[in-house]
Amino acid sequence: MPNDVRLRMITEKKKTHMRIVIIGAGNAGCELARHLCGERHSVVMIDERQEALQQVESSLDVMTLCGSGSDPAVLEQAGTDRADLFVAVTDRDEINILACILANSVGVPRKIARVVTDRYDKLSSKYNLVGMGIDLVINQKEACAREICSALALPDAVEAFELFGGRTHVAGFAVTRDNPILGQTPATLPDQELLRKLRIIAVRRKDGLLIPHGDTVFALQDVLYLVGPPDDIRAFSLWMNPAQTPFEKIVVAGGGDIGLTVARILMRSGAKVVLLEQDEDRALYCSGELEDALVLHDDALSGSALDEAGIVPRTAFVGVTGENENNVMNCLMARKRGVDYTVTQISRTEYVPVIKSLGVVDRIVSPYESLTRGILHYLRSRNVTAAALLHGLPGELLDIAVGPQNKSVGQPLSGIKFPRGSIVAVVLRGDDVITATGGMVLQAEDRLLVFADPSAVKKIQSMFRK
Repeated sequence: MPNDVRLRMITEKKKTHMRIVIIGAGNAGCELARHLCGERHSVVMIDERQEALQQVESSLDVMTLCGSGSDPAVLEQAGTDRADLFVAVTDRDEINILACILANSVGVPRKIARVVTDRYDKLSSKYNLVGMGIDLVINQKEACAREICSALALPDAVEAFELFGGRTHVAGFAVTRDNPILGQTPATLPDQELLRKLRIIAVRRKDGLLIPHGDTVFALQDVLYLVGPPDDIRAFSLWMNPAQTPFEKIVVAGGGDIGLTVARILMRSGAKVVLLEQDEDRALYCSGELEDALVLHDDALSGSALDEAGIVPRTAFVGVTGENENNVMNCLMARKRGVDYTVTQISRTEYVPVIKSLGVVDRIVSPYESLTRGILHYLRSRNVTAAALLHGLPGELLDIAVGPQNKSVGQPLSGIKFPRGSIVAVVLRGDDVITATGGMVLQAEDRLLVFADPSAVKKIQSMFRK
């Protein structure tokens, strides 16, 4: 059947959902397509590799076209001018950027470009990609590096990330037998002053979701999700597990883009960093970029490298080489040498559940999952954007902009009828992040961080559409 006929059939079948064109059928494109197909959107994938497209067709309900994403004839055949969303996620920045510019020229309302290097996502205002019609530029390596650093900042957390430029953190903590929170309720927790600075937004109990109230009793194996200032989140983590002190040293194995970014972020926070890189030229480059870090030209799999790095009490290890298998083996070697905590980057998403089940690494981060989350978050209306999807929780954190004409302006939060299954966490007012209280009166241009279960998301969107 000709490609254009199949395109028309899919369009008729799914005309109530978005029409999406994805350039690139690699790991990033497939992971994104899997999520979008699950939401019953009409997806067209373009790639120059026929074998990659055949693999996609065998597992997903998508239309495929073989060709270059920067070829106007291929984009025309894909019906790009009728697309609601255009996403370019090949491993070539120039192709992604040019493809998005071409999509913009035919009126596609939303264009997203993945960039691999940082030379395109940190341009001056004179050469701004947004000004060229690209709505969102995502560097998945930087997103992955930041996720790793969040895990190192809160190793006890099952999940942690930052919002509002780092002024607010979100973290999930599992309740164990040793935690003082076991059997307590929010109303009976001893440190009420600390709790007033934080907001417990959700509790995962087995596979279910609870929106906590004052009388919710915290049970064994619950996972609590909190929102609040970084220092207060860390204080809560130490209260949950007093033995979990900050790391004295962090060894980063791999001096590629992710490893170098991780080292830079950690050094800015004052951490003592050792970076291992087996390529001599790259090691020299990293040494010039990281003046206050020890950079060793060595392979982390050799025992001598870890000996030279100096494993001391409260040492963490980060495996971010270009090889998944090496990353896992490096973490195992580090554990054998006495490292307290390991985190690694795994690029093949199918490996992640297997490695998690083996328990050989404390934390796993996937750059493609980071990219997918960033794009899915973008797929909200103009005034309501999803700030984050929580990995283990069936819900979303919504970053809501309160428009000047919204009927909620001038009302206290307690007087606004938010849907069941939602809770306001914090309010961003100017540069201030304020823990939400019932008596807080909303102002125009406030931003609300609201946790909502899936059934409440659309209702909240409609409340703040204007």
